[in-house]
Amino acid sequence: MLVRVLGQVSLTTPDGADVLLPGARQPALLAALAARAGRPVSAPLLQHLLWGDQPPANPSATLHGTVFKLRSSLAKASGRDVLLTREGGYLLDLSPADLDSAEFDRLVDDARDLPPDAAADVLERALDLWHGPAYGAFADSEIAQLEALRLEERRRSAVERHGEALTASGRAGDAVSLLRPFVAEHPLREGARIALMRALHADGRTSEGLEEYQHHRSHLAEELGLEPSAAMEEAQAELLRSADTSTPEPVRGQGLSGMQVHHLRTDRGNIIAYGTTGSGAKVVVLLGWISSLDVLASGRDPRSSLLERLTGSLSVTLFDRAGTGLSPGPVPDYGLDASVAELGEVIRAVRPPVSLLAMSAAGPIAVTMAHRRPEWVDSLVLFGTFADAGSTFPDQRLRDMVVEITRTHWGMGSKILADLYRPGLSDEAVLHLAKVFRDSSDPEVAAAYLEALYRQDVSHLLPEVTVPSLVLHYRRDRLIPFEGGQQLATGLPQATFVPLDGKVHLPDARDLDAIEEAILAHVQRHASTSVDGAQRQPSTLVPR
Repeated sequence: MLVRVLGQVSLTTPDGADVLLPGARQPALLAALAARAGRPVSAPLLQHLLWGDQPPANPSATLHGTVFKLRSSLAKASGRDVLLTREGGYLLDLSPADLDSAEFDRLVDDARDLPPDAAADVLERALDLWHGPAYGAFADSEIAQLEALRLEERRRSAVERHGEALTASGRAGDAVSLLRPFVAEHPLREGARIALMRALHADGRTSEGLEEYQHHRSHLAEELGLEPSAAMEEAQAELLRSADTSTPEPVRGQGLSGMQVHHLRTDRGNIIAYGTTGSGAKVVVLLGWISSLDVLASGRDPRSSLLERLTGSLSVTLFDRAGTGLSPGPVPDYGLDASVAELGEVIRAVRPPVSLLAMSAAGPIAVTMAHRRPEWVDSLVLFGTFADAGSTFPDQRLRDMVVEITRTHWGMGSKILADLYRPGLSDEAVLHLAKVFRDSSDPEVAAAYLEALYRQDVSHLLPEVTVPSLVLHYRRDRLIPFEGGQQLATGLPQATFVPLDGKVHLPDARDLDAIEEAILAHVQRHASTSVDGAQRQPSTLVPR
Protein backbone atom coordinates (compact mmCIF):
# COMPACT_ATOMS: atom_id res chain seq x y z
CA MET A 1 0.00 0.00 0.00
CA LEU A 2 1.37 3.41 -0.90
CA VAL A 3 -1.08 6.16 0.05
CA ARG A 4 -3.30 5.67 3.09
CA VAL A 5 -6.38 7.84 3.64
CA LEU A 6 -8.54 5.43 5.71
CA GLY A 7 -7.39 7.13 8.88
CA GLN A 8 -4.67 9.76 9.17
CA VAL A 9 -3.23 10.54 5.74
CA SER A 10 0.14 8.84 5.44
CA LEU A 11 2.58 7.22 3.05
CA THR A 12 4.13 3.74 3.25
CA THR A 13 6.58 1.70 1.20
CA PRO A 14 5.47 -1.55 -0.44
CA ASP A 15 6.81 -3.49 2.57
CA GLY A 16 4.74 -1.34 4.96
CA ALA A 17 7.40 1.00 6.30
CA ASP A 18 6.25 4.56 7.03
CA VAL A 19 7.63 7.40 4.91
CA LEU A 20 8.08 10.61 6.88
CA LEU A 21 6.15 13.62 5.56
CA PRO A 22 7.68 16.57 7.43
CA GLY A 23 5.55 19.58 8.39
CA ALA A 24 1.85 20.15 7.78
CA ARG A 25 1.89 21.07 4.08
CA GLN A 26 2.97 17.74 2.57
CA PRO A 27 0.17 15.68 4.24
CA ALA A 28 -2.38 18.37 3.33
CA LEU A 29 -1.23 18.38 -0.29
CA LEU A 30 -1.26 14.57 -0.40
CA ALA A 31 -4.81 14.50 0.98
CA ALA A 32 -6.03 16.98 -1.65
CA LEU A 33 -4.43 15.10 -4.53
CA ALA A 34 -5.51 11.67 -3.23
CA ALA A 35 -9.14 12.83 -2.95
CA ARG A 36 -9.03 13.43 -6.71
CA ALA A 37 -6.56 10.72 -7.65
CA GLY A 38 -6.23 10.46 -11.43
CA ARG A 39 -7.68 13.94 -11.96
CA PRO A 40 -5.75 17.21 -12.11
CA VAL A 41 -6.16 19.73 -9.29
CA SER A 42 -5.52 23.36 -10.19
CA ALA A 43 -2.67 25.26 -8.58
CA PRO A 44 -4.95 28.11 -7.37
CA LEU A 45 -7.21 25.62 -5.58
CA LEU A 46 -4.23 23.92 -3.95
CA GLN A 47 -2.88 27.29 -2.82
CA HIS A 48 -6.25 28.13 -1.29
CA LEU A 49 -6.41 24.77 0.49
CA LEU A 50 -2.90 25.07 1.91
CA TRP A 51 -2.91 28.72 2.96
CA GLY A 52 -6.50 29.98 2.89
CA ASP A 53 -6.74 33.76 3.19
CA GLN A 54 -3.12 34.13 4.33
CA PRO A 55 -0.98 33.04 1.37
CA PRO A 56 2.81 33.40 1.43
CA ALA A 57 4.52 36.23 -0.41
CA ASN A 58 4.99 34.06 -3.51
CA PRO A 59 2.33 31.32 -3.36
CA SER A 60 3.21 29.81 -6.75
CA ALA A 61 6.84 29.33 -5.82
CA THR A 62 5.99 28.05 -2.33
CA LEU A 63 3.47 25.56 -3.75
CA HIS A 64 6.07 24.42 -6.27
CA GLY A 65 8.51 23.79 -3.42
CA THR A 66 5.94 21.75 -1.48
CA VAL A 67 5.13 19.74 -4.59
CA PHE A 68 8.84 19.05 -5.14
CA LYS A 69 9.20 17.69 -1.59
CA LEU A 70 6.07 15.53 -1.82
CA ARG A 71 7.13 14.24 -5.23
CA SER A 72 10.44 13.11 -3.72
CA SER A 73 8.63 11.36 -0.85
CA LEU A 74 6.27 9.60 -3.25
CA ALA A 75 9.14 8.52 -5.51
CA LYS A 76 10.96 7.11 -2.50
CA ALA A 77 7.91 5.06 -1.51
CA SER A 78 6.92 3.85 -4.97
CA GLY A 79 10.12 3.85 -7.00
CA ARG A 80 8.45 5.90 -9.73
CA ASP A 81 7.15 9.39 -10.44
CA VAL A 82 3.46 9.45 -9.52
CA LEU A 83 2.99 13.20 -8.92
CA LEU A 84 2.66 14.66 -12.38
CA THR A 85 2.53 18.27 -13.53
CA ARG A 86 -0.44 19.17 -15.65
CA GLU A 87 -1.26 22.51 -17.26
CA GLY A 88 -2.30 24.77 -14.43
CA GLY A 89 -2.03 22.10 -11.73
CA TYR A 90 -0.96 18.66 -10.56
CA LEU A 91 -2.21 15.07 -10.75
CA LEU A 92 -1.60 12.01 -8.56
CA ASP A 93 -1.19 9.02 -10.89
CA LEU A 94 -1.97 5.97 -8.75
CA SER A 95 -3.01 2.43 -9.57
CA PRO A 96 -5.89 1.02 -7.47
CA ALA A 97 -3.40 -0.98 -5.42
CA ASP A 98 -1.52 2.22 -4.52
CA LEU A 99 -4.45 3.76 -2.60
CA ASP A 100 -6.07 2.04 0.38
CA SER A 101 -9.50 3.57 -0.31
CA ALA A 102 -9.46 2.15 -3.86
CA GLU A 103 -8.50 -1.26 -2.46
CA PHE A 104 -11.35 -0.98 0.07
CA ASP A 105 -13.83 -0.17 -2.72
CA ARG A 106 -12.59 -3.13 -4.75
CA LEU A 107 -12.97 -5.60 -1.90
CA VAL A 108 -16.45 -4.35 -1.00
CA ASP A 109 -17.53 -4.68 -4.63
CA ASP A 110 -16.01 -8.16 -4.91
CA ALA A 111 -17.91 -9.36 -1.83
CA ARG A 112 -21.24 -8.59 -3.45
CA ASP A 113 -21.28 -11.71 -5.64
CA LEU A 114 -19.75 -14.16 -3.14
CA PRO A 115 -21.52 -16.74 -0.95
CA PRO A 116 -22.01 -15.61 2.67
CA ASP A 117 -18.96 -17.28 4.21
CA ALA A 118 -16.57 -15.95 1.54
CA ALA A 119 -18.25 -12.53 1.57
CA ALA A 120 -17.76 -12.29 5.33
CA ASP A 121 -14.02 -12.97 4.96
CA VAL A 122 -13.58 -10.42 2.15
CA LEU A 123 -15.54 -7.74 4.00
CA GLU A 124 -13.43 -8.34 7.09
CA ARG A 125 -10.29 -7.74 5.00
CA ALA A 126 -11.83 -4.56 3.63
CA LEU A 127 -12.71 -3.23 7.08
CA ASP A 128 -9.25 -4.10 8.42
CA LEU A 129 -7.85 -1.42 6.09
CA TRP A 130 -9.38 1.28 8.31
CA HIS A 131 -7.35 2.92 11.07
CA GLY A 132 -9.57 5.92 11.87
CA PRO A 133 -11.94 8.39 10.17
CA ALA A 134 -11.35 8.79 6.43
CA TYR A 135 -8.81 11.52 5.63
CA GLY A 136 -8.20 12.13 9.33
CA ALA A 137 -7.49 15.78 10.07
CA PHE A 138 -8.36 16.73 6.47
CA ALA A 139 -11.86 15.19 6.44
CA ASP A 140 -13.51 18.63 6.45
CA SER A 141 -11.23 20.24 3.89
CA GLU A 142 -12.93 21.71 0.85
CA ILE A 143 -11.55 19.16 -1.58
CA ALA A 144 -11.58 15.96 0.53
CA GLN A 145 -14.87 16.49 2.33
CA LEU A 146 -17.29 14.74 -0.03
CA GLU A 147 -14.89 11.85 -0.68
CA ALA A 148 -14.43 11.38 3.08
CA LEU A 149 -18.21 11.34 3.56
CA ARG A 150 -18.60 8.80 0.74
CA LEU A 151 -16.00 6.50 2.23
CA GLU A 152 -17.44 6.74 5.74
CA GLU A 153 -20.89 5.83 4.47
CA ARG A 154 -19.48 2.92 2.49
CA ARG A 155 -17.63 1.69 5.58
CA ARG A 156 -20.86 1.72 7.62
CA SER A 157 -22.71 -0.15 4.88
CA ALA A 158 -19.85 -2.68 4.76
CA VAL A 159 -20.18 -3.31 8.50
CA GLU A 160 -23.90 -3.99 8.06
CA ARG A 161 -23.23 -6.34 5.15
CA HIS A 162 -20.50 -8.08 7.15
CA GLY A 163 -22.99 -8.72 9.96
CA GLU A 164 -25.57 -10.06 7.53
CA ALA A 165 -22.99 -12.35 5.90
CA LEU A 166 -21.87 -13.68 9.28
CA THR A 167 -25.47 -14.48 10.23
CA ALA A 168 -26.16 -16.14 6.88
CA SER A 169 -23.03 -18.29 7.20
CA GLY A 170 -24.05 -19.63 10.60
CA ARG A 171 -21.95 -17.28 12.74
CA ALA A 172 -24.77 -15.34 14.38
CA GLY A 173 -22.84 -14.91 17.64
CA ASP A 174 -19.99 -13.23 15.76
CA ALA A 175 -22.53 -11.01 13.98
CA VAL A 176 -24.00 -9.90 17.31
CA SER A 177 -20.51 -9.11 18.65
CA LEU A 178 -19.82 -7.00 15.54
CA LEU A 179 -23.18 -5.23 15.34
CA ARG A 180 -23.97 -4.49 18.99
CA PRO A 181 -21.25 -1.82 19.45
CA PHE A 182 -21.86 -0.54 15.91
CA VAL A 183 -25.58 0.02 16.60
CA ALA A 184 -24.71 1.71 19.89
CA GLU A 185 -22.45 4.10 17.95
CA HIS A 186 -24.94 4.57 15.09
CA PRO A 187 -28.39 4.07 16.68
CA LEU A 188 -30.31 5.62 13.78
CA ARG A 189 -28.98 3.24 11.11
CA GLU A 190 -32.00 1.13 10.36
CA GLY A 191 -30.09 -1.44 8.30
CA ALA A 192 -27.69 -2.14 11.16
CA ARG A 193 -30.54 -2.46 13.66
CA ILE A 194 -32.41 -4.90 11.41
CA ALA A 195 -29.25 -6.93 10.89
CA LEU A 196 -28.73 -7.06 14.68
CA MET A 197 -32.34 -8.10 15.27
CA ARG A 198 -31.98 -10.98 12.82
CA ALA A 199 -28.60 -11.99 14.23
CA LEU A 200 -30.02 -12.10 17.77
CA HIS A 201 -32.96 -14.17 16.52
CA ALA A 202 -30.62 -16.60 14.71
CA ASP A 203 -28.56 -16.86 17.92
CA GLY A 204 -31.66 -17.94 19.86
CA ARG A 205 -32.22 -14.54 21.48
CA THR A 206 -35.45 -13.44 19.81
CA SER A 207 -36.70 -11.49 22.83
CA GLU A 208 -33.54 -9.36 22.70
CA GLY A 209 -34.14 -8.79 19.00
CA LEU A 210 -37.65 -7.50 19.71
CA GLU A 211 -36.23 -5.22 22.41
CA GLU A 212 -33.97 -3.72 19.73
CA TYR A 213 -37.07 -2.79 17.73
CA GLN A 214 -38.51 -0.92 20.72
CA HIS A 215 -35.19 0.86 21.32
CA HIS A 216 -35.14 1.92 17.67
CA ARG A 217 -38.74 3.13 17.73
CA SER A 218 -38.26 5.36 20.76
CA HIS A 219 -34.86 6.68 19.63
CA LEU A 220 -36.14 7.44 16.13
CA ALA A 221 -39.10 9.41 17.47
CA GLU A 222 -36.97 11.35 19.93
CA GLU A 223 -34.18 12.26 17.52
CA LEU A 224 -35.87 12.61 14.13
CA GLY A 225 -39.60 12.70 14.83
CA LEU A 226 -40.08 9.63 12.62
CA GLU A 227 -41.85 6.31 13.00
CA PRO A 228 -40.22 2.98 12.01
CA SER A 229 -40.19 2.34 8.27
CA ALA A 230 -42.05 -0.45 6.52
CA ALA A 231 -38.81 -2.48 6.40
CA MET A 232 -38.34 -2.18 10.16
CA GLU A 233 -41.98 -3.09 10.81
CA GLU A 234 -41.56 -6.16 8.62
CA ALA A 235 -38.42 -7.20 10.53
CA GLN A 236 -40.35 -6.98 13.80
CA ALA A 237 -43.24 -8.97 12.33
CA GLU A 238 -40.76 -11.59 11.12
CA LEU A 239 -39.47 -12.12 14.67
CA LEU A 240 -42.97 -12.09 16.16
CA ARG A 241 -44.16 -14.75 13.71
CA SER A 242 -41.23 -16.97 14.58
CA ALA A 243 -41.95 -16.58 18.30
CA ASP A 244 -45.71 -17.13 17.96
CA THR A 245 -47.01 -19.14 15.03
CA SER A 246 -50.50 -17.78 15.69
CA THR A 247 -49.41 -14.23 14.85
CA PRO A 248 -51.20 -13.30 11.59
CA GLU A 249 -49.43 -11.87 8.60
CA PRO A 250 -49.60 -8.07 8.74
CA VAL A 251 -52.07 -6.46 6.36
CA ARG A 252 -50.32 -3.64 4.53
CA GLY A 253 -51.33 -1.21 1.86
CA GLN A 254 -48.98 -0.17 -0.87
CA GLY A 255 -47.44 2.61 1.21
CA LEU A 256 -44.41 4.57 0.06
CA SER A 257 -42.36 1.42 -0.52
CA GLY A 258 -44.94 0.21 -3.04
CA MET A 259 -44.88 3.43 -5.07
CA GLN A 260 -44.23 2.93 -8.78
CA VAL A 261 -42.06 5.71 -10.18
CA HIS A 262 -42.82 7.14 -13.64
CA HIS A 263 -41.13 9.88 -15.65
CA LEU A 264 -42.61 12.65 -17.74
CA ARG A 265 -40.95 15.16 -20.04
CA THR A 266 -42.18 18.70 -19.47
CA ASP A 267 -42.78 21.38 -22.08
CA ARG A 268 -39.51 22.98 -20.95
CA GLY A 269 -37.61 19.79 -21.78
CA ASN A 270 -36.69 18.51 -18.33
CA ILE A 271 -37.64 15.06 -17.01
CA ILE A 272 -39.62 14.72 -13.77
CA ALA A 273 -39.91 11.56 -11.65
CA TYR A 274 -43.26 11.09 -9.95
CA GLY A 275 -45.14 8.29 -8.27
CA THR A 276 -48.63 7.68 -6.89
CA THR A 277 -49.54 5.36 -4.03
CA GLY A 278 -52.52 4.81 -1.77
CA SER A 279 -56.19 5.31 -2.61
CA GLY A 280 -58.82 7.94 -1.92
CA ALA A 281 -59.04 11.65 -2.65
CA LYS A 282 -56.13 12.86 -4.77
CA VAL A 283 -53.30 14.81 -3.17
CA VAL A 284 -50.19 16.04 -4.96
CA VAL A 285 -47.37 16.66 -2.48
CA LEU A 286 -44.86 19.47 -3.05
CA LEU A 287 -41.88 18.34 -1.00
CA GLY A 288 -40.25 21.74 -0.76
CA TRP A 289 -36.62 22.52 -1.39
CA ILE A 290 -35.05 19.20 -2.50
CA SER A 291 -36.11 15.56 -2.21
CA SER A 292 -35.56 12.00 -3.37
CA LEU A 293 -38.42 9.56 -3.87
CA ASP A 294 -36.02 6.73 -3.02
CA VAL A 295 -35.07 8.34 0.29
CA LEU A 296 -38.71 9.04 1.12
CA ALA A 297 -39.73 5.46 0.38
CA SER A 298 -36.92 4.16 2.61
CA GLY A 299 -38.40 6.04 5.58
CA ARG A 300 -35.30 8.19 6.15
CA ASP A 301 -36.74 11.56 5.11
CA PRO A 302 -38.29 13.78 7.84
CA ARG A 303 -41.53 13.76 5.84
CA SER A 304 -41.71 9.98 5.37
CA SER A 305 -43.81 9.03 8.41
CA LEU A 306 -46.60 11.53 7.74
CA LEU A 307 -46.76 10.66 4.05
CA GLU A 308 -46.74 6.94 4.84
CA ARG A 309 -49.78 7.48 7.09
CA LEU A 310 -51.62 9.54 4.48
CA THR A 311 -51.33 6.78 1.88
CA GLY A 312 -53.72 4.74 3.99
CA SER A 313 -56.60 7.13 3.23
CA LEU A 314 -55.55 9.25 0.26
CA SER A 315 -54.17 8.80 -3.24
CA VAL A 316 -50.79 10.51 -2.74
CA THR A 317 -48.62 11.67 -5.65
CA LEU A 318 -45.03 12.68 -4.94
CA PHE A 319 -42.47 14.09 -7.34
CA ASP A 320 -38.85 15.19 -7.33
CA ARG A 321 -38.18 18.68 -8.67
CA ALA A 322 -35.94 18.92 -11.73
CA GLY A 323 -32.35 18.03 -10.89
CA THR A 324 -33.16 16.46 -7.50
CA GLY A 325 -33.64 12.85 -6.44
CA LEU A 326 -34.75 10.71 -9.37
CA SER A 327 -35.43 13.68 -11.68
CA PRO A 328 -32.28 14.11 -13.76
CA GLY A 329 -30.75 17.46 -14.63
CA PRO A 330 -29.80 19.79 -16.03
CA VAL A 331 -32.28 22.26 -14.56
CA PRO A 332 -33.33 24.74 -17.27
CA ASP A 333 -34.85 27.26 -14.83
CA TYR A 334 -34.93 27.45 -11.02
CA GLY A 335 -37.50 30.25 -10.90
CA LEU A 336 -41.02 30.24 -9.51
CA ASP A 337 -42.76 30.19 -12.90
CA ALA A 338 -40.77 27.12 -13.95
CA SER A 339 -41.64 25.36 -10.68
CA VAL A 340 -45.34 26.16 -11.11
CA ALA A 341 -45.23 24.87 -14.69
CA GLU A 342 -43.53 21.69 -13.46
CA LEU A 343 -46.27 21.19 -10.86
CA GLY A 344 -48.88 21.71 -13.56
CA GLU A 345 -47.36 18.89 -15.62
CA VAL A 346 -47.60 16.52 -12.65
CA ILE A 347 -51.22 17.52 -11.92
CA ARG A 348 -52.09 16.98 -15.57
CA ALA A 349 -50.47 13.51 -15.45
CA VAL A 350 -52.65 12.39 -12.53
CA ARG A 351 -55.70 14.39 -13.80
CA PRO A 352 -57.10 17.37 -11.93
CA PRO A 353 -58.68 18.40 -9.66
CA VAL A 354 -56.39 17.53 -6.75
CA SER A 355 -55.53 18.88 -3.34
CA LEU A 356 -52.03 20.26 -2.86
CA LEU A 357 -49.94 19.52 0.23
CA ALA A 358 -47.05 22.01 0.18
CA MET A 359 -44.30 21.58 2.75
CA SER A 360 -41.34 23.73 3.75
CA ALA A 361 -40.21 25.93 0.83
CA ALA A 362 -43.07 24.93 -1.50
CA GLY A 363 -45.71 27.39 -0.29
CA PRO A 364 -45.24 30.01 -3.03
CA ILE A 365 -45.51 27.32 -5.73
CA ALA A 366 -48.78 25.92 -4.37
CA VAL A 367 -50.30 29.37 -3.78
CA THR A 368 -49.44 30.43 -7.34
CA MET A 369 -50.97 27.29 -8.82
CA ALA A 370 -54.17 27.77 -6.79
CA HIS A 371 -54.35 31.37 -8.01
CA ARG A 372 -53.72 30.58 -11.68
CA ARG A 373 -55.72 27.37 -11.98
CA PRO A 374 -58.29 27.28 -9.14
CA GLU A 375 -60.35 24.72 -11.07
CA TRP A 376 -57.45 22.30 -10.72
CA VAL A 377 -57.11 22.67 -6.94
CA ASP A 378 -59.69 21.32 -4.49
CA SER A 379 -57.85 22.53 -1.40
CA LEU A 380 -54.48 23.60 -0.05
CA VAL A 381 -52.56 22.18 2.91
CA LEU A 382 -49.59 24.41 3.75
CA PHE A 383 -47.17 22.95 6.30
CA GLY A 384 -44.24 24.94 7.68
CA THR A 385 -44.06 27.28 4.71
CA PHE A 386 -44.44 30.94 3.72
CA ALA A 387 -45.63 33.42 1.08
CA ASP A 388 -43.00 36.17 1.13
CA ALA A 389 -39.35 35.20 1.48
CA GLY A 390 -38.23 38.77 2.09
CA SER A 391 -40.27 39.21 5.26
CA THR A 392 -39.84 35.59 6.39
CA PHE A 393 -36.03 35.64 5.98
CA PRO A 394 -35.13 39.32 6.51
CA ASP A 395 -31.39 38.83 7.09
CA GLN A 396 -29.81 39.14 3.63
CA ARG A 397 -26.33 38.34 4.92
CA LEU A 398 -27.56 35.12 6.51
CA ARG A 399 -29.35 34.12 3.30
CA ASP A 400 -26.18 34.69 1.26
CA MET A 401 -24.12 32.70 3.76
CA VAL A 402 -26.47 29.70 3.66
CA VAL A 403 -26.40 29.67 -0.15
CA GLU A 404 -22.61 29.97 -0.28
CA ILE A 405 -21.99 27.23 2.31
CA THR A 406 -24.41 24.94 0.48
CA ARG A 407 -22.65 25.56 -2.83
CA THR A 408 -19.02 25.30 -1.69
CA HIS A 409 -19.11 23.20 1.50
CA TRP A 410 -22.07 20.83 0.98
CA GLY A 411 -20.93 18.52 3.77
CA MET A 412 -20.83 21.37 6.29
CA GLY A 413 -23.86 23.13 4.78
CA SER A 414 -26.03 20.02 5.00
CA LYS A 415 -25.10 19.67 8.69
CA ILE A 416 -26.00 23.31 9.42
CA LEU A 417 -29.37 22.91 7.71
CA ALA A 418 -30.00 19.63 9.55
CA ASP A 419 -29.57 21.42 12.88
CA LEU A 420 -32.09 24.05 11.78
CA TYR A 421 -34.62 21.33 10.92
CA ARG A 422 -34.40 19.86 14.42
CA PRO A 423 -32.32 21.95 16.85
CA GLY A 424 -30.27 20.18 19.50
CA LEU A 425 -29.77 16.95 17.54
CA SER A 426 -27.11 14.45 18.45
CA ASP A 427 -24.14 14.18 16.10
CA GLU A 428 -25.56 10.93 14.74
CA ALA A 429 -28.94 12.51 13.98
CA VAL A 430 -27.28 15.49 12.28
CA LEU A 431 -25.32 13.08 10.08
CA HIS A 432 -28.55 11.21 9.28
CA LEU A 433 -30.38 14.33 8.13
CA ALA A 434 -27.34 15.71 6.33
CA LYS A 435 -27.11 12.49 4.34
CA VAL A 436 -30.80 12.76 3.43
CA PHE A 437 -30.04 16.17 1.91
CA ARG A 438 -26.90 14.99 0.11
CA ASP A 439 -28.73 11.95 -1.27
CA SER A 440 -31.41 14.27 -2.64
CA SER A 441 -29.31 16.77 -4.60
CA ASP A 442 -25.85 17.87 -5.58
CA PRO A 443 -24.59 21.12 -4.03
CA GLU A 444 -25.00 23.36 -7.07
CA VAL A 445 -28.65 22.42 -7.60
CA ALA A 446 -29.41 22.73 -3.87
CA ALA A 447 -27.80 26.19 -3.73
CA ALA A 448 -29.56 27.39 -6.89
CA TYR A 449 -32.98 26.38 -5.54
CA LEU A 450 -32.18 28.19 -2.28
CA GLU A 451 -31.26 31.34 -4.20
CA ALA A 452 -34.52 31.15 -6.12
CA LEU A 453 -36.75 30.60 -3.10
CA TYR A 454 -35.18 33.55 -1.26
CA ARG A 455 -36.50 35.80 -4.08
CA GLN A 456 -40.09 34.53 -4.03
CA ASP A 457 -43.01 36.71 -2.91
CA VAL A 458 -46.62 35.72 -3.59
CA SER A 459 -48.16 37.65 -0.70
CA HIS A 460 -50.06 39.88 -3.16
CA LEU A 461 -51.88 36.81 -4.49
CA LEU A 462 -53.21 35.60 -1.14
CA PRO A 463 -56.43 37.68 -1.01
CA GLU A 464 -57.45 36.32 -4.42
CA VAL A 465 -56.93 32.62 -3.59
CA THR A 466 -60.39 31.31 -2.73
CA VAL A 467 -59.37 27.66 -2.42
CA PRO A 468 -60.07 26.33 1.12
CA SER A 469 -56.73 26.17 2.92
CA LEU A 470 -55.29 24.50 6.02
CA VAL A 471 -52.13 26.09 7.44
CA LEU A 472 -49.99 24.20 9.98
CA HIS A 473 -46.78 25.60 11.49
CA TYR A 474 -44.61 24.95 14.53
CA ARG A 475 -44.42 27.99 16.81
CA ARG A 476 -40.62 27.84 17.30
CA ASP A 477 -39.61 26.70 13.84
CA ARG A 478 -36.06 28.01 13.24
CA LEU A 479 -35.81 27.10 9.57
CA ILE A 480 -38.98 28.88 8.39
CA PRO A 481 -40.17 31.15 11.19
CA PHE A 482 -43.74 30.99 12.54
CA GLU A 483 -44.42 34.36 10.94
CA GLY A 484 -44.46 32.62 7.57
CA GLY A 485 -47.46 30.52 8.58
CA GLN A 486 -49.18 33.49 10.21
CA GLN A 487 -48.86 35.49 7.01
CA LEU A 488 -50.49 32.69 5.01
CA ALA A 489 -53.31 32.18 7.50
CA THR A 490 -54.04 35.91 7.68
CA GLY A 491 -53.85 36.53 3.93
CA LEU A 492 -55.84 33.56 2.60
CA PRO A 493 -59.60 34.24 2.75
CA GLN A 494 -60.59 30.59 3.32
CA ALA A 495 -57.86 29.51 5.74
CA THR A 496 -57.86 27.46 8.93
CA PHE A 497 -54.72 27.93 11.03
CA VAL A 498 -53.36 25.14 13.26
CA PRO A 499 -50.35 26.31 15.31
CA LEU A 500 -48.22 23.45 16.65
CA ASP A 501 -46.13 23.55 19.81
CA GLY A 502 -42.47 22.73 19.24
CA LYS A 503 -39.19 23.93 17.79
CA VAL A 504 -38.98 21.50 14.87
CA HIS A 505 -39.69 22.24 11.21
CA LEU A 506 -41.46 19.17 9.85
CA PRO A 507 -44.00 16.75 11.39
CA ASP A 508 -42.86 15.23 14.67
CA ALA A 509 -43.82 11.69 15.69
CA ARG A 510 -45.60 12.88 18.83
CA ASP A 511 -47.90 15.11 16.73
CA LEU A 512 -48.60 12.73 13.84
CA ASP A 513 -52.04 11.64 15.07
CA ALA A 514 -53.31 15.24 15.26
CA ILE A 515 -51.62 16.33 12.02
CA GLU A 516 -52.92 13.31 10.10
CA GLU A 517 -56.46 13.85 11.42
CA ALA A 518 -56.44 17.54 10.49
CA ILE A 519 -55.14 16.92 6.95
CA LEU A 520 -57.50 14.03 6.23
CA ALA A 521 -60.55 15.95 7.47
CA HIS A 522 -59.62 18.99 5.38
CA VAL A 523 -58.77 17.14 2.16
CA GLN A 524 -61.71 14.73 2.29
CA ARG A 525 -64.17 17.51 3.13
CA HIS A 526 -63.19 19.51 0.07
CA ALA A 527 -62.41 16.74 -2.44
CA SER A 528 -64.45 17.17 -5.62
CA THR A 529 -63.89 13.54 -6.70
CA SER A 530 -64.98 10.60 -4.59
CA VAL A 531 -62.93 7.41 -4.20
CA ASP A 532 -64.77 5.70 -7.06
CA GLY A 533 -64.04 8.62 -9.38
CA ALA A 534 -67.57 10.02 -9.50
CA GLN A 535 -67.86 13.79 -9.53
CA ARG A 536 -69.71 15.48 -6.68
CA GLN A 537 -70.47 19.04 -5.73
CA PRO A 538 -67.74 20.84 -3.77
CA SER A 539 -68.41 21.38 -0.08
CA THR A 540 -69.59 24.78 1.04
CA LEU A 541 -66.62 26.96 1.90
CA VAL A 542 -66.45 27.97 5.52
CA PRO A 543 -64.32 31.08 6.12
CA ARG A 544 -61.59 31.03 8.74
